[in-house]
Amino acid sequence: MAINDFEVAEMGMPCTRESNGTQILIVSAMFPLAKSKHSKEDYAIWLKNFLTPITTDIYMYTTPDLVETVKEFRGDLPITINSAYSSPFDIPPLQGRERVYARMNEIDQEKWHHSPELYAIWNAKPFLLNSAVQALKEKGKVYDYAFWNDGGSFRANHRYTHWPDPDRVQQVWEEGSKLTGTKKEDLLFFPIFETMSENVRDWQEGMGPIANPGGQVSEGSFFGGSPSTIAWFSKTFYAYHDYYISQWMFVGIDQDVFNSLFLLFPERIFTIWVKDQKAPKSPVHHGMAPSKVIPGLHLGYYSGECGDPWFYYQFWLSDRRTRDEMRMIWIEEAQWKRLRWWTERRLCQMTKPRSMMDILKSSFGADWNPPQRNVDIPRLFQ
Repeated sequence: MAINDFEVAEMGMPCTRESNGTQILIVSAMFPLAKSKHSKEDYAIWLKNFLTPITTDIYMYTTPDLVETVKEFRGDLPITINSAYSSPFDIPPLQGRERVYARMNEIDQEKWHHSPELYAIWNAKPFLLNSAVQALKEKGKVYDYAFWNDGGSFRANHRYTHWPDPDRVQQVWEEGSKLTGTKKEDLLFFPIFETMSENVRDWQEGMGPIANPGGQVSEGSFFGGSPSTIAWFSKTFYAYHDYYISQWMFVGIDQDVFNSLFLLFPERIFTIWVKDQKAPKSPVHHGMAPSKVIPGLHLGYYSGECGDPWFYYQFWLSDRRTRDEMRMIWIEEAQWKRLRWWTERRLCQMTKPRSMMDILKSSFGADWNPPQRNVDIPRLFQ
């Protein structure tokens, strides 16, 4: 079987043979914390995995003491470094929130590795993304799409360089527009890891951020869209962030706020889900029983050897040649590589994008409708 058979879920909109001129910006940040989920050594390795090989324009927020490290890792590749914020609480929408965030930390079930500063970094993402786009626009640099990418998201050996691939991004947004009926410039892309539990069906706006009982839905490590959509998302996120704080609700986990926005604005969001049962499968996968031996099959889905499923979107947004290179890396790294009869069955497959509305109706039922929205969203971000 050829590798082509593992591209069966490639969407119908063809990539152009020549560059379409789509301009892409990646925005990221790295703020050292006294308490974090990973070691400083891990973050340094992951940051280098991101900054050194990726050739796409990058806008990086960091503290003054990390500027030289960022420059060293980036080399001669294009980057704008913003070291104006020494603390995440210096970032405008989070200024003066120290005491509120400290109180939230007291009731956090994961406070042993969470801190008020970590909450602030997570919740700064929409502002930092929009602020970077606007700052570069003032300097005459305009982008078609911009994406937030966590600085520590490239954790393993990879071949990504010109990423996200501009042709692929254009292709994906064309398909997303077809799926949602929403104009490309109004679409927000947000990968998900799980779907909403059925008992979230009756959630209403005033109930607060959604900590999904079945596992985390929004990933939060990567999201983006057009400049206008990014501006909309920023002001929408902080409108709800501030509203929930005013109601003494916990907003320390950005992904829980993102989950709420999925239910409130599903028409503007499209996604990919690596565990998607609706995604077309290569013929060799059909009829295979769940297994405790073969990784992935016992989960009820199987997309092949795709590395860490949390970061599947990296593979999905890369060009075809890079996808093939990553397939070979994952095959070689797989512990089952000596079982040659199994090798072809494990090549990583493509899955199709889904509209968030479709995802939610699959979880809640076809008769589900988004809850009423009452929170006032300002026209201009202050």
